[in-house]
Amino acid sequence: MTTLQRGDHAPVLIGCTLDGQPYLEQPEGTLTVLVFFKESCPTSRLILPRLENLHRAYPRSGWRLLGIGQDTPQILQQLSRELRLSFPILADHNFTSSATYRLTHVPTTFLIDPQGRILHILVGFARDELETISRQIAQKFNVPFQPITQEEDPVFRPG
Repeated sequence: MTTLQRGDHAPVLIGCTLDGQPYLEQPEGTLTVLVFFKESCPTSRLILPRLENLHRAYPRSGWRLLGIGQDTPQILQQLSRELRLSFPILADHNFTSSATYRLTHVPTTFLIDPQGRILHILVGFARDELETISRQIAQKFNVPFQPITQEEDPVFRPG
């Protein structure tokens, strides 16, 4: 199985909400930042607070950030509280969406355009690439760029 590439159509998301409700959606209609992660992954724990910064930096209409956790809803609820995450998170503990997105590592972050095409893929943590995603959102909404990483963050950390 080959990994998804820029320009590919984003697959359907299948999972459940943190309250256990089934979830099925085609990510289209709005600019979407989608991050797959696992609670036990140190790189996931590094990127999630930076993505929370992204979520808080820009107007919430016209784009969204969605987390897909490879853990049970209970573990994801605890992680969300611990890291003070305000963006929505889905549970993919059966790895259904992870398989359809052909993940090789977590975290993996996708930027998906309103037509459902993948614009950018980040595997692991890369400070410059996270800032590129932030710049793209700022440009889309014609608002000032907001840095989302910190100087002490590593330049790169694999997933």
